[in-house]
Amino acid sequence: MTGMLLRRLRDLVIILVIVGTMMFFVIRLIPGDPAQALLGPTARPADVAALRSSMGLDGSLWQQYLTWAGHVLRGDFGTSITYHQPVLSVVASHIVPTLTLAVLSTVISFFLSVAITAWQAVSPRNPVARALDRLSSLGMAMPDFWISLVLVLVFSVTLRWFPSSGYHDLLTDPVAAVPALVLPVTVLVIGQTALFVLTLRESVLGELPLAYLRTARVKGLPERRVMLKHVLPNALMPLVTQLGSNFAMLVGGIVIIESIFVVPGLGHLLMGAVSTRDFPLIQGVTLFVAVLFVVVNLLVDLSYALLDPKVRVA
Repeated sequence: MTGMLLRRLRDLVIILVIVGTMMFFVIRLIPGDPAQALLGPTARPADVAALRSSMGLDGSLWQQYLTWAGHVLRGDFGTSITYHQPVLSVVASHIVPTLTLAVLSTVISFFLSVAITAWQAVSPRNPVARALDRLSSLGMAMPDFWISLVLVLVFSVTLRWFPSSGYHDLLTDPVAAVPALVLPVTVLVIGQTALFVLTLRESVLGELPLAYLRTARVKGLPERRVMLKHVLPNALMPLVTQLGSNFAMLVGGIVIIESIFVVPGLGHLLMGAVSTRDFPLIQGVTLFVAVLFVVVNLLVDLSYALLDPKVRVA
């Protein structure tokens, strides 16, 4: 276990160096000058040059990189050009909405996928279970933006059941937060549940031919108990892997959902940073997502040790 933790810490450092370096040079390819964008097209060249100097953009590209890397090593990720606040403070103020959407949708999708797969395994000829199986493939095929627009049209514009946009903190104002979260969480749940059901179903099919199940049936165990007690627990390992990687990608990739439903999360923040050429903020958000990806994968590895004693022994 200690060795695994040390390896993950090593991976974290390597990933941060690679991602940070790549993003530093890639975002410099974005057309336009951040100083010019802030001051406007009518700004005097002297004012633009002074602002570029204060932002650390007047040196060569390698000088800028070494300066930025030195500040990052000291825990200083710079100051946002747009918000005029430390990057870490800006990221911290926008992470709660994104984590709320990601955690709620992932937890709901996990339990839904387990319940649907268990139903399909216990009652494979049930017409409702078979219909849900077909809908899983359909859910994978439908893009999130299209589902979002359909839900807004039906439940916000036509029925007026839920608001089409806005966000309220779930802990401070749950009464206002829950209706605003229903539609964006539903969009994320549809896609994730479809993916998890397909992953878990393939894992279950891989378990069915194994010898230990034939032994359980020979002993006279009911098929329902064989499925729920033996097959599903052993088939969860691939789903745990999918759960971890999907959650990390979800945090960094729900830009469309946050834009459609006007949720002030990391995706919305990153879109604004790109449009205003806020280089420090783009780098800060990217590094945060990279750290989250490694941490989530570490938690997945630790969960393996809890679910599979063989991993714990190894």
